[in-house]
Amino acid sequence: MPFIRFCSLCKGRLRQTLLPANKREASRSSLGYRAQSRTHAYLELTKPKIVLLLDFTALMAFLVATRGINLFNLAVVLVAGTLASGGAGALNCYLDRDIDQSMGRTSQRPIPKGELSPLNALVFGMALVVGGVGVSLLFLSPWASLFIFLGAAIYVGFYTKWLKRRTTLNIVLGGSAGSCAPLAGWAAATGNVSVVAPWLMALLVFVWTPSHFWSLALRASKDYAKAGIPMLPVVVGDKKAAQYIALNTFLLVPSSLIFVPLGTFGIIYLAIAGVLGLGMIVLDLKLAFNPTKAQAWTAFKFSSPYLAIVFLAMVLDYRILH
Repeated sequence: MPFIRFCSLCKGRLRQTLLPANKREASRSSLGYRAQSRTHAYLELTKPKIVLLLDFTALMAFLVATRGINLFNLAVVLVAGTLASGGAGALNCYLDRDIDQSMGRTSQRPIPKGELSPLNALVFGMALVVGGVGVSLLFLSPWASLFIFLGAAIYVGFYTKWLKRRTTLNIVLGGSAGSCAPLAGWAAATGNVSVVAPWLMALLVFVWTPSHFWSLALRASKDYAKAGIPMLPVVVGDKKAAQYIALNTFLLVPSSLIFVPLGTFGIIYLAIAGVLGLGMIVLDLKLAFNPTKAQAWTAFKFSSPYLAIVFLAMVLDYRILH
């Protein structure tokens, strides 16, 4: 009996010892989860997919701007560009928080979900933009710094704050923000943009933007109408918008191929850009004749990697043939 009482006593004390430890462990796990969730919310605020595409076009422009590669400048332009474009994305989420709340496609963003306060998003976005522009001013050429600043300023001040809620040309004119990325990459490599090639890269991004985003807008036209945003399909209807998408793509493909007769790129680039351009034309013509949400989504999904692959083709052609 004494032995049994002793074992029972030990068991009780062991339980008392372990229980608080388990609670402490659960508390630590909860804190860790909240920290991880908050970090993820800040990351989502920056629109990382857009940042990645912009960085990629800047990287590709850098790699074809000059034969030698200054790794320090390359690292700096990518860091500065990531900070500035990520900050611009966060400020876009701050300014559009009322729109995001009412649209199904954007209602799960961090501010509408209550994961981050508008003030935190504002401070975070401003800090990133200032940090990105500041880093570029310290280490890169004035031209590179200018285009990094302009990319963020156009996206936030011109597109988000002024164009988006006022005109169907919002995404057309706002596309100039994305055009700044290859210009910044080229300027980071060479110190200037005195030749035609980087401007043609910027033009390519500019002309690609409407085909890409109008397809998305067509698929989500009810959402945009509900939020009161005058995207092209909302104003002119899906059928007319699909025709404009096809028309724009007929401008996009020549814009992508103009590098070849100018001698900037050769047969490798022509083959890749030509095949991809043909794919864009076929899909957008299908959309023009059959302007359904499903077909718009197919066109949008194809146009997403189109730009990245075309820019990659530039590097492959330049590094292999030149």
